[in-house]
Amino acid sequence: MKILLPIHLDGGNRGCEAITLSTTKLLNIPKEQIMALSNNIQLDTYLGLNKYVTLQASPASTLGFKIKRKLLKTLTQNELKATSYTYQHTYLPFLKQASKNDIMLSTGGDMMCYGNNQVIYTNEVMFSKGIKTVLWGCSIGEENLTPEKIKTLQHFSKIYTRESLTAEVLTNLGLKNVVTFPDPAFILEPQVCQLPDIFTEDVIGINLSNYVVGDYNLDTNFGKEIKKLIEYILQETKLNILLIPHVLWKGQDDRIITNYIVNHYKNNSRITALNSDLYNYCQLRYIISRCKYFIGARTHAVISAYSTCTPAIALGYSIKSKGIAKDLNLPKELIVDSKNYTKDELLTSFKYLLNSGEKIRKHLQNTMPEYIGQLSNVASWLFNQ
Repeated sequence: MKILLPIHLDGGNRGCEAITLSTTKLLNIPKEQIMALSNNIQLDTYLGLNKYVTLQASPASTLGFKIKRKLLKTLTQNELKATSYTYQHTYLPFLKQASKNDIMLSTGGDMMCYGNNQVIYTNEVMFSKGIKTVLWGCSIGEENLTPEKIKTLQHFSKIYTRESLTAEVLTNLGLKNVVTFPDPAFILEPQVCQLPDIFTEDVIGINLSNYVVGDYNLDTNFGKEIKKLIEYILQETKLNILLIPHVLWKGQDDRIITNYIVNHYKNNSRITALNSDLYNYCQLRYIISRCKYFIGARTHAVISAYSTCTPAIALGYSIKSKGIAKDLNLPKELIVDSKNYTKDELLTSFKYLLNSGEKIRKHLQNTMPEYIGQLSNVASWLFNQ
């Protein structure tokens, strides 16, 4: 039996690295039996994923493929045709290795929160062949549903949601194949590494993305809220600020807004950026664990804070952040919806974090063992026919 992960993508998004790594540890099977389609094998090998999973190169990562796709899009002026070409030539060769006894895990966490995409394509290919498929550690809101998504949700053999709000959405659709476990990344242990010099004083880690801010600068409405927060920290506390990029992909690279902020405050030695290229996910988790507080846009960065009992605010804009916080019984002040917020809400939440930090830490310390312990049942659930 083989396990296929066609939507691993690559560790340029440290969340993708976290999902793949934690999945291999949960299933506890030899790396020869778990295959991941990678857009960047060199990077994934640097991050150490090749020790746990068999990486297979994606055709979409080759220059020839990119040129053909661009020509097709230019000549036809049809994005749909170009996308169909991409999916067929990227995923079909990988999926063809599957036999009846194999299982495809559709990973990616929030892939179903966006437009119709390769989750649908890969699932429908395997469904047509009668091969077992599992939507793995997913989040999806009612507002994200489309007719195509609803159809493919009905075609998954099993669905593993990572929080109860998504489970409620899916059971309300009449789906019977739904179960809830924590995100698989909760099981990962921090990997000790050298800390930046800024840790000579107490540190607040901050992770930002263009998704929550609305751009790669602080000129947006929510960017101005971030700016007020940073200036309050610098003026009213003794905390050093460490900016921690977590996604390094073109088009959503956290380093861009991180560098913008560092340049904006270049005369202040209390604010610096982490060179995240040098660290794998578990090393980033260690760095986050050593922060006194954390504020994060990326779900798997926030999961690192939660799992290490670091008091944190999630800059959530979708069901995933709200659902995970709800299941951990965290107060509403620790979620700030970057798409729907009131003036100074972020600053108010930060003040709450300062005043309640130790209470939050103790709550997480009491909650985490049982919460993470739920993941011990995932493998038996998956392999139970």
